[in-house]
Amino acid sequence: MKRIRLSRCLVPSLLLTMLLTSCGGKVTGGPGTAEPTANATSSTPGYASSVVPSSGPIACVDWVRFETPQDQYDKAAVVLIGKSVGEVGLTTIYGSKAATHLLEVEQVLKGNPGEGNLRISSMPQTCFGSESYLDGDPLDTSQRVIIFETKQGGEWFTMTPAQGVLPFPKDSKLPFH
Repeated sequence: MKRIRLSRCLVPSLLLTMLLTSCGGKVTGGPGTAEPTANATSSTPGYASSVVPSSGPIACVDWVRFETPQDQYDKAAVVLIGKSVGEVGLTTIYGSKAATHLLEVEQVLKGNPGEGNLRISSMPQTCFGSESYLDGDPLDTSQRVIIFETKQGGEWFTMTPAQGVLPFPKDSKLPFH
């Protein structure tokens, strides 16, 4: 039997390709982007591994961490000020359930989300089984907030589970320019 020696850099890429091919998953983004990377056990951004239970693939997504609200603003497709009118349904992303809210838009600060009220889903945490929001759904609030959005599959989502929504009481100053 002939042995093939692969470089260390090539092995994770091959593993990623094999896992995603066998699980039907897709990894987007990577280091330094606003897109998540699927990552169940590796600490290397952009690499993925997947557990495939009998019910289908599960993605555990590592999210980009932004150092400042300005970094979030710079990477978001849409940034707006508004508040949730209420939950209006559920959707699924990365194999996890996401709550969809109807948002009363007060002011669009960046991008073009469309006219009037907006449907947006809270990006779920994906590494905790059936629990989508360990710290609570960030859009499940009646308070005024700044929302950093991204579009996935034709739907609006908060950019990340932990950094997609910032409280923004009246008379507050914007934390970015």
